[in-house]
Amino acid sequence: MASLKQKSITGMIWTVSERLGLQAVGLLISIILARLLEPSQFGLISMLAIFTAVAQSILDSGFGSALIQKKDADQTDASSIFFFNLILGVVLAGILSLAAPLIGEFFDQPTLVPITRFLSLTLIINAFSLVQTSLLTKAMDFKAQMKVSLLATIASGVIGIVMAYQGFGVWALVTQKISRSFFQAILLWVFNTWRPSFILSLTSLKTMFSFGSRLLASGLLDSIFRHLYQAFIGRVFSATSLGYYSKALSFESAATQATSGALSKVLYPALSSVQDDDQTLKKAYRKTIRLSLFIHFPLMIGLLAIADPLFRFLLTDKWSASIPYFQILCIIGLFYPLHVLNLNILKVKGRSDLFFRLEIIKKVIVIVAIAVTYRWGVMGLLYGRIATSLIGYFLNSYYSGHLIDYSQWDQIKDLMPSFVTALVMGAVMYLVGLIPTESLILKIIIQTITGISFYYLLSFRASASELKEVRSIVTGVAQNILKNLKAVLWQTR
Repeated sequence: MASLKQKSITGMIWTVSERLGLQAVGLLISIILARLLEPSQFGLISMLAIFTAVAQSILDSGFGSALIQKKDADQTDASSIFFFNLILGVVLAGILSLAAPLIGEFFDQPTLVPITRFLSLTLIINAFSLVQTSLLTKAMDFKAQMKVSLLATIASGVIGIVMAYQGFGVWALVTQKISRSFFQAILLWVFNTWRPSFILSLTSLKTMFSFGSRLLASGLLDSIFRHLYQAFIGRVFSATSLGYYSKALSFESAATQATSGALSKVLYPALSSVQDDDQTLKKAYRKTIRLSLFIHFPLMIGLLAIADPLFRFLLTDKWSASIPYFQILCIIGLFYPLHVLNLNILKVKGRSDLFFRLEIIKKVIVIVAIAVTYRWGVMGLLYGRIATSLIGYFLNSYYSGHLIDYSQWDQIKDLMPSFVTALVMGAVMYLVGLIPTESLILKIIIQTITGISFYYLLSFRASASELKEVRSIVTGVAQNILKNLKAVLWQTR
């Protein structure tokens, strides 16, 4: 049997490949759609994000994580979750459709009524995907998931772009979302051999719900508050303001998910297998957090430094109002891997009760921050998010640190070298950006090359062990790509 380290490295290679491929394709599709559509049309879709996200969290019901966490999960468990979710998906879609007029009235946007009803179909479609995805994750088969996600994103993106070009406006975005769920569900059943048995065991559901219920409650809170700012901006300000904010958020999320999302996806199932060995758990976790931040810090700080020419080149001046939002979101995004990795420890150790209590405390802090900062507009809300993110990190790390004897101070000492190096790199990139250059793309290239070179040299001089790990991962990805390319070329002969 493959060792935990080997499975984690293999999973990391495929997951990073998936994330990078998905983000590259998704970014390209997003850029084309942003050039074809107006900010207000993106704002309309973002208004519904909180409702669809909450419904999706209920659909999961924590069973996906429970299926991954349960060591002896069997066919009865998987089949029971599948049929329960299918029934629940139909019910939730019906509720969302009935609530559509109220949603349209809340935002004073009548167009949202039919849009909400069409988007509710994704809940039924996604019910077919949950168990398949969870089983693939449990088996650490990220290769199949990469293929599914990439193909679904490309197919739905092409549909969205064609519709936007033909003048369908916001309906291009609606169709893109529905078709992505549809293609993903179909492909998961093609790439995964698991099929449900006609079993719906309440005993099995009850057993897993004891673990999943707290994650459900935490997931609901997270979904509500992760999209609360979008709903608040759409209600208090305008669809156009929300469009600018949502576009900045989508770019920032692409960067954070490409790194931390990949690590989290691999880390949870990998560490769940050694949840009872605190020493191994601490060693693996510490190594992961150092590697994650070594990659993540320069990425976010570098994006902040090139934000202005990047947005103007990719999206045109039509989206220039998104630039300051994006820069602040990059600062907030610096803390994302710290949140994810610390909360993963609570899940791995089975402390979903503590996970839930922490989420409640953090959400109360968010409400207070919104109440205090909204009077200064969207920028005020974003500055408030920086404060809440810092507070959230110290809460998460305090409790996870106690579980594996890895204190906040130890974490800060581990992350500080990468943070300082990335800050110096960012300052150099900013200064280089002040040099007058007529070409936006040339400025971006010069700043990026300067930043990467400077960060590499500083890390090399400091003999950073993470640099060797990154080289190993990059080499593994390159060898894997070369191997697959040779296989394809050999077959074509």
